[in-house]
Amino acid sequence: MDAKDDQRLLASLLDTIHVKRGNAEFCSRLGVRFSALQKLFFLLYGQRNDTLYWYTELIRLLHKSYLQRPTELRNIDRRRERHPEWLLSEHLVSYMLYVDRFAGDLVKLQSKIPYFKELGVNLIHLMPLLRCPQRDNDGGYAVSNYREVEPRLGTMQDIRSLASMLRREKMFLQLDLVVNHTSDQHEWARRAREGEKEYQDMYFIYDDRTIPECFEESLPEVFPLTAPGNFTYVPQMGKWAMTVFHNYQWDLNYTNPRVFLEMLKNLFFLANQGADVLRLDAVPYLWKRLGTHSQNQQEAHWICQLFHACTRVVCPGVSLVAEAVVEPKEVVRYFGEGENKGAECDMTYHVLLMVLLWDALATGENAVFLRCLQSLPDVPSHATWLTYLRCHDDIGLGYDDEDLRSLGIDPSLHRRYMVDFYSGRYPGSFASGKIFMENPRTGDARISGTAASLTGLEKALTTGVTEDVDRAIQRLLLLYGLAMSFGGVPIIYAGDEVGYCNDYASLDEEAEKADNRWIHRPRIRWDTVERRKVAGTVEERIFRGMRRMIRVRKETGEFSFRARRRFIDTGDSRILCFLRSLERRHTMVLANLSDTFGKVDPLLFHWTGLTGKVVDRLGGRELLPVGNTLIIPPYALYWITRS
Repeated sequence: MDAKDDQRLLASLLDTIHVKRGNAEFCSRLGVRFSALQKLFFLLYGQRNDTLYWYTELIRLLHKSYLQRPTELRNIDRRRERHPEWLLSEHLVSYMLYVDRFAGDLVKLQSKIPYFKELGVNLIHLMPLLRCPQRDNDGGYAVSNYREVEPRLGTMQDIRSLASMLRREKMFLQLDLVVNHTSDQHEWARRAREGEKEYQDMYFIYDDRTIPECFEESLPEVFPLTAPGNFTYVPQMGKWAMTVFHNYQWDLNYTNPRVFLEMLKNLFFLANQGADVLRLDAVPYLWKRLGTHSQNQQEAHWICQLFHACTRVVCPGVSLVAEAVVEPKEVVRYFGEGENKGAECDMTYHVLLMVLLWDALATGENAVFLRCLQSLPDVPSHATWLTYLRCHDDIGLGYDDEDLRSLGIDPSLHRRYMVDFYSGRYPGSFASGKIFMENPRTGDARISGTAASLTGLEKALTTGVTEDVDRAIQRLLLLYGLAMSFGGVPIIYAGDEVGYCNDYASLDEEAEKADNRWIHRPRIRWDTVERRKVAGTVEERIFRGMRRMIRVRKETGEFSFRARRRFIDTGDSRILCFLRSLERRHTMVLANLSDTFGKVDPLLFHWTGLTGKVVDRLGGRELLPVGNTLIIPPYALYWITRS
């Protein structure tokens, strides 16, 4: 279709769904996005006989959802349309938590807002809190009702109240939307089990193992030890359901346009509760194709782009996060590419940076860090990374194997070293992690553990050696400081700011003992957190260090995502150095990755534009060389600017 055809179709659809001509804002937004909406929808569903019906239903849904948008949130939409760069600000710092483990419920969480302000975080990410089964729930990622909060956590009214309170404090709310699958207890799955064809068509349901066996030839196993295979037999139906994650999580079939529309309704519903950011879970898995590993298919990107375009029509103030834990070069595609660059998701997790930070700490060298980041494409304007050390999930070792080979490193041996090091099996390791999902067939494995336990604090507190405790705190603050200054929105996982170690009590819980990721999802004891107020305690030292880094970050425009980053070779493989520049301002990030003293030539500052006296903004003091050498202590981190 050409532009005139688009306009005629748009006018016809607006008449069909009875959009009032006076609704200028909706019509304007729809007009801007109409061509993209039509192209994406017909790319996905144009082969059907009923495509125009479903496309009309999509436009009807957009109009209805726009009308349901609360006035206060519409005003926010208008401000963010004018200033879409709000996500790129150096002022944004995320805090990630489970409501029950952090505060008990949503009402009690409201009383913790002063704590968030004290620390300096302002994007509060609540882990899954929608209704789910009591036992088989995958930490909330097996949703049985998208319109209700899990009763023990509160109600939708509590969500709205919390969102309103956060807005008054100039904070933001992030919620999760599980888009790839539902719980087998969801109404759609229940009605599918009862034999309703309409609902069976919303999943991948097969009469026998013929097609599932064809899929299994190329589908990897996400949880090979606890959930082998990708299909589950459902006796009540006498059929097989695709269950890529767990046998109680049924994969949704996005070849059915009804699935997309139903999930879009859920997206708008959560947005209208006051969410500023929605995290789309497991987006690489959204499209299945026989003969492939059914991840990162082009149609999965079209679905994300369609979510994005629809959001820009109805609630443009809401940002979308792609949860894409895939190969590094695949991750950046979720920002959009080619003519759709910047038109897919607004944020995605910098999984590679996370892995490389742990790699640098384990090796004490910068070679892998620098090599692996060189080949990543640029991020579009008005989009940004989420930078982090830890999240609720395990640490997977998603290097690009060719990058490792170019350094003369065997990828499989290097991954084995990392697993052994962070599980504490490697001689001399300071870490106390656990091995997660070790696959005896392939040798693949991942790592569980809190940031404090992985950086050595757990072991140091056990031995009681003061120097070891000091070093562990330095390591923890070093990694967080790099995540905060690298570029993007840094995430603090609940408990890291006071040095929470592994919570082994979860291994005795019937519902949790089979999944050791629960050890790094600790239950927060507020008497422990109160120790942040006692000078000299571990909690106080870490909290003070984190709070200072957050404060200095917010004062440093060079740490916004608008700023440029340039890596610098200091000649010392132990030192990681990069320059952040914005207009004529520069801040150099200088970090010693090792437990030995490093050194740099002070001329480095002059070569990078930092002439005259230079100061470390974190330490608040001038940096003075000894002769022609600046000595960098073990695990030291400097944010260096001109005096």
